[in-house]
Amino acid sequence: METTPLSNPRSGHRISERRKRRSGGNTLIESVFTILPTFALFCAFADFGLVLFRWSTIQNAVREGCRYAITFQTASGQGQDASIKAVVQQYAFGFVTTTDNPAHIFVNYYSTGNLNTPIATGGNLPGNVVEVSIQNISWAWLAPLSGSLLWGSAVRTDAPITFAVYSSDVLGGYPAGVNSVSR
Repeated sequence: METTPLSNPRSGHRISERRKRRSGGNTLIESVFTILPTFALFCAFADFGLVLFRWSTIQNAVREGCRYAITFQTASGQGQDASIKAVVQQYAFGFVTTTDNPAHIFVNYYSTGNLNTPIATGGNLPGNVVEVSIQNISWAWLAPLSGSLLWGSAVRTDAPITFAVYSSDVLGGYPAGVNSVSR
């Protein structure tokens, strides 16, 4: 018995021409059901990877700003707060700047006796706590999360995720020869 490519290898029977014509659209449907979830998975990996990169970058920026603050360094012509914000901007890879409106970079000072209320003026003294933060940074998803079922109704969320990152430390002593630093 001679076999052709149209035959079923298990039974050795030929597949009819009618059946072959009717199953032609199955490939397209199966491809759609395979490609769409795969594409959604790739977008999710990209989204979560970019969110983690952005979060870790701004976390590093506030940490470096805090490390700079505890040494009482200042850039020439700037006060301590402006110098700290410039360092945070430098390490933030352009995600935040000192000229953002509304502001995203904040520097607060607290006394060790009251860590709930920031000191309004003159708080940058040795022994106080400095807190450097980046707040209200939003990230819009590349591919909005959709198709989730919540209590029987479809939910689509394209709301951005919002970051708030903080770092704090105790201010060290003034550098040699320095008695005060302007805020």
